[in-house]
Amino acid sequence: MDFLPLFALGAILVETGLGRAKGALHCFVKGLIALAVGTTFGFLGQDWGNAILCGVVALLATLGLGDRITLLASAFIAASVSIFHKLLLIFDRLVGLSTNTPLPEWLFAFKPVLDWLSVHWQPDYAFLFSVHTLAGGSALGALLASGPRIGRYSRTGSLTALPAHNLPIAAIGAFLIWLGSQGFSQTLWESSVLCGFIALLTSIAWTKWRFGKVDPSFAITSLWTGLVGGLALGKVAFLPAFLVGVFSGVISVSVSLFLDKNFIDDPVGIVPAEGFAPLIGLTVFWFSNGTTFGSGLFNWVLAFALGFGGTWLVCRILAFFNLLRLHPMDELEGADLHLYGIAAYPEFETREA
Repeated sequence: MDFLPLFALGAILVETGLGRAKGALHCFVKGLIALAVGTTFGFLGQDWGNAILCGVVALLATLGLGDRITLLASAFIAASVSIFHKLLLIFDRLVGLSTNTPLPEWLFAFKPVLDWLSVHWQPDYAFLFSVHTLAGGSALGALLASGPRIGRYSRTGSLTALPAHNLPIAAIGAFLIWLGSQGFSQTLWESSVLCGFIALLTSIAWTKWRFGKVDPSFAITSLWTGLVGGLALGKVAFLPAFLVGVFSGVISVSVSLFLDKNFIDDPVGIVPAEGFAPLIGLTVFWFSNGTTFGSGLFNWVLAFALGFGGTWLVCRILAFFNLLRLHPMDELEGADLHLYGIAAYPEFETREA
């Protein structure tokens, strides 16, 4: 658990570095608020370990929103997602108990269902579902409800490049995510690291072949995707790790491009890195170990759907009361100057980047 704060700090730095210069400070403050609120809600009746997990998943759910979202909205989203996280943990424990506890006579009719769950249920191993999948689904719901950054898409629907303003900061964040991923499962860290760096190399080769140039921002997202996907393997084995890494490197880029084509603005790549990465790892695990393909799929669908639907609803309610996004003029001028009176880079002229 001691490493999870590093994972959270890394996520904040990735979003800060991949965002726009005029909203860099706002991204950082928004991330801290989401982490603090999520941790506070997660502590209710629990220990600090579960509280930090709630804070991390709440933070991940707000990544990618950048300087579009208000601080109040990030607090509401964080509180909601931390509650979703606790519900998933409780549900997982109840199912585990129900499969090992004698059933009342009137529940015998449901025994085939419980027997099926006992065979096919994939426990929340390394918090793949309650943290990562939930966060990925929540992020997608929030991104759909909030809409893209101003200027991301032209009136004709074409994509406008808004390049990352500080890739070294984002790279440092990726390094902290790599280091902090030990907090989820120390025994799986070696497998996760192997998958992550194979994904990094794959994305470099893939973007060079696809675009003619290497895209460092995609490399950061692919590293993150591979790290999360590798948690599902359970042990270090080169061939499964190699497959997870290759698929993570290709799919993380492909999903991001698909989202852009459908006007979903995800500058951090949080949807593939958290939402689809567990499914990549689980799929390779199923085939490499000869287990049933359906094992764990229900968990992934449940966590992703709960995160997506719940967060989308919360964001729509916030949007109805004009609490979700900053005023368009404030967003154009820059959230940093409007909200804090200072800029993250006062010695440079703020540009649209």
